[in-house]
Amino acid sequence: MPSCKSEDVVEPEQGDQQNTRPKRPRQRKRPPRSLPQQQHQHEQSNNRTPRTPAEDAAITRHQQHQQEHQQHQQHQHQQEQQPLDGSSPAKEKKRIRRKRNRKQAKDKQASSLHDPHEGRHPEEHAHILSNPSEPQMTCPETTDPHQHMVSAESSPGLRESKVSLNNSAALPSNLTSSTASTSDPHLRHQTAPKHRLLPKIYDAYYSPELVQEHLDSGTVLRGVLRVNPKNPVDAYVSLDESPSERCLYNYPQLKGYDVGSSDDIYICGEVSRNRAISGDAVAVRILSKRDARITYKINRLASDRRIDNLKECRRHRLEKMAADAATSLSSNENGSSDMSGDRKVSMTEEGRVFGAVVAIISHNSDRTFTGRISLTPPKLTTRSRRDFVDSLGTSSAWFRPLDGALPCMVIPRHGIPQALLGESKQRFCTVKMNSWKVRDPFPSGVFVKDLGRRGTLDIETQIILEENGVCNDSFTPSVLKCLPSSPWTIPSKEIQHRTDLRKSCIFTIDPPTARDLDDAVSCTRLPNGNMLVGVHIADVSYFVRPNTALDIQARQRATTTYMVQRAYPMLPSMLCEDLCSLNPGVDRLAFSVMWEMDPETATVQSTWFGRTVISSACKLAYDDAQHVIDGNHLPDSIQCFEFSKKGAVAARPSRRAQVEESILWFYKLSKIMRQRRFDNGALSLSSVKLSFELNEAGEPIDCWPYAIKDSNRLIEEFMLLANMSVAARIEATFPDASLLRRHSPPLSRRLDEVCKQLEASGIHLSSASAGELQESLGQVDDPDVRFTVEEILTGPMQRALYFSTHSIKDKDGYRHYALNVPLYTHFTSPIRRYADIIVHRTLEASLALFGNHVVGDHPLLPQYFSPFFPGTPAEGSLTESADAAKSLLVPKPRTIAEIAHQCNLRKDAAKKAQEASAKLYLVHYLTSMSKKVAVPGVVSLGVVTKITQEKFVVSLPAFGIDGTIYMDRLADRKNQVLSIDSRNWKLRLWTVEAASVMLSWEAEAPKHAEQAEESSRSDPVADLADELSILVIDDNGHGTVHFGRKQTTEHVSQKIQIFSKVAVCVLPNKSPPDLSVKLVMPSIYS
Repeated sequence: MPSCKSEDVVEPEQGDQQNTRPKRPRQRKRPPRSLPQQQHQHEQSNNRTPRTPAEDAAITRHQQHQQEHQQHQQHQHQQEQQPLDGSSPAKEKKRIRRKRNRKQAKDKQASSLHDPHEGRHPEEHAHILSNPSEPQMTCPETTDPHQHMVSAESSPGLRESKVSLNNSAALPSNLTSSTASTSDPHLRHQTAPKHRLLPKIYDAYYSPELVQEHLDSGTVLRGVLRVNPKNPVDAYVSLDESPSERCLYNYPQLKGYDVGSSDDIYICGEVSRNRAISGDAVAVRILSKRDARITYKINRLASDRRIDNLKECRRHRLEKMAADAATSLSSNENGSSDMSGDRKVSMTEEGRVFGAVVAIISHNSDRTFTGRISLTPPKLTTRSRRDFVDSLGTSSAWFRPLDGALPCMVIPRHGIPQALLGESKQRFCTVKMNSWKVRDPFPSGVFVKDLGRRGTLDIETQIILEENGVCNDSFTPSVLKCLPSSPWTIPSKEIQHRTDLRKSCIFTIDPPTARDLDDAVSCTRLPNGNMLVGVHIADVSYFVRPNTALDIQARQRATTTYMVQRAYPMLPSMLCEDLCSLNPGVDRLAFSVMWEMDPETATVQSTWFGRTVISSACKLAYDDAQHVIDGNHLPDSIQCFEFSKKGAVAARPSRRAQVEESILWFYKLSKIMRQRRFDNGALSLSSVKLSFELNEAGEPIDCWPYAIKDSNRLIEEFMLLANMSVAARIEATFPDASLLRRHSPPLSRRLDEVCKQLEASGIHLSSASAGELQESLGQVDDPDVRFTVEEILTGPMQRALYFSTHSIKDKDGYRHYALNVPLYTHFTSPIRRYADIIVHRTLEASLALFGNHVVGDHPLLPQYFSPFFPGTPAEGSLTESADAAKSLLVPKPRTIAEIAHQCNLRKDAAKKAQEASAKLYLVHYLTSMSKKVAVPGVVSLGVVTKITQEKFVVSLPAFGIDGTIYMDRLADRKNQVLSIDSRNWKLRLWTVEAASVMLSWEAEAPKHAEQAEESSRSDPVADLADELSILVIDDNGHGTVHFGRKQTTEHVSQKIQIFSKVAVCVLPNKSPPDLSVKLVMPSIYS
């Protein structure tokens, strides 16, 4: 073998003495360069910096090392041609061939790990599509080093080379990395970068200045993003301000798109969503038809094919089950449909406007979410995701949120409790989302706290609070400093600036458990025969001053969240339950709206607004007021008070009689007002609200639907009138800076589908307007069916939203669809809603400008000012002049829009938390009740609301929940059937028509006693041969019902239509809290 001397001179072999000149390495022929390339190369050669002598010497040494390496390879090749001692040449050739094959396979595998030409993900394609002018990102770590690695691996025997690489340190910097990359593969992997630079997936966000510039030029719009949690590919942006004329000029397809319309901008795919999540206020640009078509094809069609594949698998299963049952069902009879074939992408058929997010204007919350920790990464469908996961190593974990609309997050393992790292799917925590870079397919997060193992009421409640962002923290000292000192009394100067109504007969009507009493009412007969009716609302804005720590905290919470076991307040308890609560017998500050009304027609003759001081006479519950409406007197347990100079004293009997008379007048007027409201085109869709009775341990021991009585409707009508009156007043004063509430019309396409479905069931609905829809509902006589129809109609309905009048150019967008009124706001609950506080401040500024009198010529405000109204002017306690009132109390239009956005987010989150809390306690209640019988569940009435080829949906009016029953599961042994006659009910055949399904059952005779006992132990719900008693819940409460056994086998046919009443068994599951249903056979309802 050759050896290297100290002089670094290579001695040639004996056979090579004649030719000592080193051979030049063979180079691949290249095509002739074009003239511009030659000229460019010549220019580069002329501009090249001359090398130093040290660099020339280093290059010479490097060439000598290459020559020595080539001679070593030739010598080794000659040795390989000679067989080893004791071996035949044929065997030696095979051994060498196997060795060479193994090495080539290993080299090929190593080079494939660095293949830059692997297929790209749709994310990368979409990025190139959205930026056609941007060059494709390349990485220096994956170009030149890759070429050197290929050339090095192509030389056989490189692993056996003993050539020292220490001299590479003497090479110039531009040659060192190249030389190192051509060395031993083990050393190459140590010196080369571990991971290549990840490709760019998302676009960088516009700067705030650039966003404002594009908003002004009309090339970008702003709105609120919402992501479909069931399919995150779909996202939508609802505009929060009307498109400008420039915007409509740039994008003519936006004609008809407005804040009040039902059309949203469609965001297709993760790349177009650009790292935004649900609830974010975003800036979007509109995609061209070509870009939209390609984006849809890359993202949505792939998702559609996956759904079609699932349906195809389900269809094959149904066909197999039909064949097993010896039926001759055709493809249409067993509910199948042809899902084959590619979908055609047509922008005309889609009818959507596609967009892409270019910036996040404001986040929906502090971005703290609930979920669980996992050490297993999510499904890696793209190379960019695989490279990203490979770059993390073992120091990171994965956070999987409960909300399906949120992405998985990467969090460091440091600081995470070991119990969360144990791959437990029942232990949850909270994580705060941090940065999300343009090259990262997943965002990063930071662990916040461990919530514990789910299953108990406390842990589940905590999960609900964290998941919906409900603040459960105590108020900070800076917030508490904003509160007045205790004990507190109204300053005498403040009373002088207000209208004193403490001697009037004012009282409250609320739920019996309410402690934040924010509204009171009064009713007095005037000398002219009319009625003076007043609504008095707690003046919370007096204590919550603008821009204080208390005001900022109230704006962040935005609403009080009412759970089953307690309320999580927006304001400190000192305000909620004491200083602002209109408790009986104490002086309180209020905003009052009073009307002079005709007692026969309940029409408003004149309206008065003012800041007042009141003293409530008594606190009534809805049942107490209903007791008076039914012809009885107030219960003796009700305490009544009267105002005196020395304070509140016990009321005389005449005051109690006055309260009773006022209740009756309210009831009479409210009935007239309610009827007129529906005659004018209002719509009311009822829903079930569950009430619970808890024991001392906080466990539910009883549950019932909350009943709406006449006393509830009494208060509702006058609260609606107050909200509409205040909306007209502040909009007349500040037409561009008022916080109102709108309700857009329902989604027309979905509403038409519902009407067609109901039409096939014999229920005719006219959906031209809210009034015609309400009139159609009045023709449904069956209360269970009407409740079901109203529940179905809630699907196409849009949610009501707060908005700034500055954001909508067309005042038709102000309308409230359900109430069918042009203007509406929230004024009557400032203790629990921050929007009401803003409205109070705006009303106070209006009073400072115009006083109690009529504001201009407004069509919604009466021009007549009653002489029976109080004459005391309502001067603002926070203001010195009208200009000061407007600047201090009325926010800027953009600020009002931001407040409206925050209030909308928190109101929706509070509603979700309230519904989840009711479901949680219902699950625990049903679990405790089902323990009284052998069956883990309760039986209730179900109304069929939807029938498809493979399932039907039932609604349970007793609980306000829905359940789905699948046809194939009715035919399985482990099925969705509960037998109440000890026989095994199995579905053998079903035929689906337009709005009905024909079920053919086979009721098998019961098994022997031993088999029945074993079956009962394994699945007590499937066979009740040993215990034929079940728990039934209906309108009359709950009770145990016993059924007899049958010993015969028979075939039964059952026809189920839309709105058919069936018996279903509700099965609770505590972890996670959920409810499932089974069909009871034979049905106990006709």
